[in-house]
This record gives sequence, C-alpha cells and structure tokens, in this order.
Amino acid sequence: MSLSSALNIALSGLQASSRGVGTASGNIANAQVEGHAPRRLTLSGQIGGGGVRVTGVARQYDPALAGLLRQAVSDSAGAAPAAAFLDSIEKALGLPGDPDGMIGRLAAFETALVDAADRPDLDYRLGAAAAAAEAVVDRFAQIEAQIQTQRQQADRAIAQDVDRLNSGLQDVARLNAEILKHRGSEPMAVDLAEQRDRVLADLSEIVPLRVLPRQDGRIALYSAGGQMLLDGVRPARLGFSPAPAMTAALSIDDGTLSGLSIDGRPVSAGAWGHLAGGSLAAHFVVRDAQGPQLQSGIDDLAAGLIARFQAPGVDPSRPAGAPALFSDDGSALSGPAAPGLAGRLALDPAVRQQGAAEFWRLRDGLGAAAPGPVGDPAQLQRWLAALDAPLAATPGGAARSLAAQVAHAAGDLSTMRQRAEETATRADSRQEALRSAMRAEGVDTDTELQQLLKLEKAYAANARVLQVTDDLLRRLMEI
Repeated sequence: MSLSSALNIALSGLQASSRGVGTASGNIANAQVEGHAPRRLTLSGQIGGGGVRVTGVARQYDPALAGLLRQAVSDSAGAAPAAAFLDSIEKALGLPGDPDGMIGRLAAFETALVDAADRPDLDYRLGAAAAAAEAVVDRFAQIEAQIQTQRQQADRAIAQDVDRLNSGLQDVARLNAEILKHRGSEPMAVDLAEQRDRVLADLSEIVPLRVLPRQDGRIALYSAGGQMLLDGVRPARLGFSPAPAMTAALSIDDGTLSGLSIDGRPVSAGAWGHLAGGSLAAHFVVRDAQGPQLQSGIDDLAAGLIARFQAPGVDPSRPAGAPALFSDDGSALSGPAAPGLAGRLALDPAVRQQGAAEFWRLRDGLGAAAPGPVGDPAQLQRWLAALDAPLAATPGGAARSLAAQVAHAAGDLSTMRQRAEETATRADSRQEALRSAMRAEGVDTDTELQQLLKLEKAYAANARVLQVTDDLLRRLMEI
C-alpha cells in the first residue's frame, strides 16, 4: 500500500467517524422528542483507492408500527367526544340519589302535592307545591340548554378540525416539495421526512390516514374510508360553515346546519362516511345524531308531563283542549312534540312565583272563578293521580308513571355513557401500548453512547495512521 493510499483511507475514516459522532450526538439530543427515529450512517467502500464513503443517512423507522399508531390515535380521538357528551348530559339529568336531578325534583314535586293534599288549607304548602313544579320545569330547560350547548361546542370543534386539517395538508404538500428538492442531500431529506411524520401524527387525531409512499420520496394521503386528501402535490380543500347559534330546530337534514365539503363537493362526515374514525366525524355524530336523539327523548318526557295534566278529567275547571298546569309555552299540546319542547315547557302563570302566585288554584282548579272550600283536597289528589298514571312515553312504549319513565331514560343514558367510556378506555389503552412500542423503537441512549466510544476509537486509529504517514513522508523528505 502506498503512503498516498494510506493517507486517503485515513482521511475517509476520519470523515466518516466525524459524521458518525454528529449523528449519534443528534440521536442523544433528540432522545426525548416524540416521534424522533434514530439515525444511522450508511457506508460503502470506495472504489479504487480504498477507504470508506458515507452514502447517506437512514432512519431506523418502522412504517407499519407508525401506521398502527396513527390508527390508534384516530380511534382514541374519535371515542372521546361521545363519552364526554353523554357524561355531561347524564350530569344534567341528574344521577340517582341527587335531590337536584330530574328524578329528585319529580319526587320533591310529588311529596309537595301529598303534603298539600294532607292540609289543603295551608297556603305555604300550596306554594311549596308550585315551587316544586317550577323546579321540574327549570330542570327540563337546563337539560335542553345543555344539549344545545354541547351541540354548539361540537359545531365549533368541527370548524377547528377543518382548519387544522386544511393547514396540515398544506404543510404535508410543502414538505413533499421540499423533500423532492433536497433528494440529493440525504440528511436534509431525512429531517424533512421526520417533520412530515409529526404533521401526520397531528392530522391522525382528526381523520384516520392511509399513507402511500411515492418513489421520489413524496407521499399521497387517503382517509381510511378511501377519500383522497393529498395526491402528492395538491391538497384537498375542506369546507364548513359553523353555525352562529344552536337550537333544537336546527338540523343538517333540512340544511339549517352546515355539512362538510371537499373541493366544493358535499361528503358524508358521520359515523359511516368517508372520513369516519377520528375527532372530525365524532363531532358530527354528537351534533347531528346523539344530540338530536337525546333532545327527542327529553322532549318526549316533557310531552308526557303536559299530556298527563292535560288529560280529560284532571282539571274539570278548564275546558277540554285548554292549556293545563304544564304547557308548551302557554299552548296546549296537540300532536307530536316539536323539537325543543323541553326548553319551552312552562308552568301556568297563575301559580308561578313570578306570576299571579294564586296558589289556591292548585287546590280549586286553574279555571276556578274564586277560591273554594279550603279543606277540599280533591283537585290536589287528581294532580297526584295524573303524575302517577301509567302512560307510554312514545307510541308502542311501555306504560309507566312519569318518575318511572325518567328513571328508565336515565338508565338508558347511563348505559350509553358506560359503553362510550369503555370504548374510549380501550382506544386509549391501545394507543398507549403502541406508543410504548414506538418509544422502544426509538433512541437507546446506552447504545448511542457505546457507538460514540467505538467512533472515538475509530477516529483515534485513523488519526494515528495519519500521524504515522506524516512521519514517514517527513523522513522521506529528509533523506
């Protein structure tokens, strides 16, 4: 081997060792960075003069594991909104044993009527019955308001997800172009690819993604349902218009609420749409499916309350078809309940604290011209009988008292909430397991430190070769 060959080999070794030290140091510095994959130099022998040549930088990265993690992130983000929504409505309805819940307020109303029927001559007991009735009306209104608040929040969350998705798709398209531009500079391309993976991890919360690598380093993106989001160059553009306010009457079916569009074309975004699986579809489900479903249920309970007290014979002082003790904002109930009835439920102004406060009408009838015998509990007993009468909340449903209907609805809601929380817990556990597996595939600082020691020895060996070669050349020059 000639001295010039030895010199070239040693120089190439020093360069490779130096690059290796930089790579290992970068791995250690980014060991705690989420999603950072360890880098390794790829080396090859030099043709002709010998030595080693750095051919590139490779990421130790498992694309299959990354894909599973992205899907788990989507599943977890998609399960959380339903669990949170159902939990909030269950709390608004009131848990069993809660005196301020719907069941507790109905029980308090019934107890107040019993006390008033026991001593109908005592005005304060009649007033307590009226106050208990108002509390029932208020609880219906609070539940309806909570449902619409949650739907409004879901609508806003949809708008935020759409903005994030549009911005993220543009970022991926930009990084695709940068990677294509820097294909000849391996370290830069690797850094850009890692930045792109971080963007994909963020977008996976919104929509489950399928990544299709291209030979030139770019990627195309599809949703799990097959909707193209990025063809490698041009990102799709999602459109959505948030509602300024939310009421029970607003619906996506009649066009009063905005749907989702991609490049101007309407797309389904619900549980079975092309974008199903992440937070975006979950918020649509809350706004357009679960919210209206629970609103319909609470409206049916409110309609049942009105119908009980509106039934013939319950208040003989009022003509048939007239508004009863409870009404639809002062009107008698006729036909199925219109959306939002729970929020319009009203107590007759004659017996309201803020109205005429003529509590004697609970004893003598709402249509009575003047107070009757103070010891007659007949009308109060009819109110009680109406409250406990077995009626069906919906056509074909089981006949139950109002308290039993509310308890049944609360049980169904609790079951739905438990199932949603179980789904969310399973999704979170799977995500955490995959994150742990991903971290195990990440930077091992012990391995990197061992690599630094090896590189230090290699650097010292190559430096020694250079020194010996220099000494030999110096001796030759002296001869």
